[in-house]
Amino acid sequence: MTRGLAALAAVAAVAVVVVLVLLGVRAIPGADHPETAVLPVPTAPAVPSAPPDAPVKGLYVRSEVGADGRVEVETWLRSATPVTELRLTTGDPELVPGSAEATDLDVRDLDGRVLAHRDSVGTSPQRIVLLAPATELYLTYTIGGGTDGATATVEGRTLARVLAVELEYAGAAGPVRRVVTAAGTVLNVACVRPGDERRRSPRPCGRATDDGGWAVVLRGAHRNDLLLAQLEA
Repeated sequence: MTRGLAALAAVAAVAVVVVLVLLGVRAIPGADHPETAVLPVPTAPAVPSAPPDAPVKGLYVRSEVGADGRVEVETWLRSATPVTELRLTTGDPELVPGSAEATDLDVRDLDGRVLAHRDSVGTSPQRIVLLAPATELYLTYTIGGGTDGATATVEGRTLARVLAVELEYAGAAGPVRRVVTAAGTVLNVACVRPGDERRRSPRPCGRATDDGGWAVVLRGAHRNDLLLAQLEA
């Protein structure tokens, strides 16, 4: 083979390789139709921002009582030190046995990653270890069975006995701001310290808000008080 023919053969070989590469690229599924291409798995959505009046260090708990009596709860937790585990109990200020239960509990960090999940939390304390430590957490869950229906003596009124789970964690400090809203109007809220249910009557606490709800700020020895709310449809 002459030197000229060898050069032509080399050029032809390179051309064949280029064509094959181009064909390979076009063979990738979705290359001709970007709308059908496989997209990367999206990251977890960010959690809702904490309300402006949430404590810099402490808890903000928002409980929304639906018309069906179920309570949807959101909690923003801020701690000066990383939290590694939570202790949760669904307590009842009126000691109604086995009535209330928190279900579908998710614990997330600010990036939306689920750090823990429980199908249900009842009256027996549960220790929940987080997948990763965090100084800020967002909890969501639903409480069922903690609302009494209207009585014959007070038409159109109900009593929400359980508005949130009891939440404990190492290094807990700062105030706890509790906000209660409802499908109707929150007439009043009473507080009772855990363990005092049989010895002491609930005491009025907090104040009404402009939107028909109620707000309570708990500090010091009353930080873990349980709340009861009287509602009017």
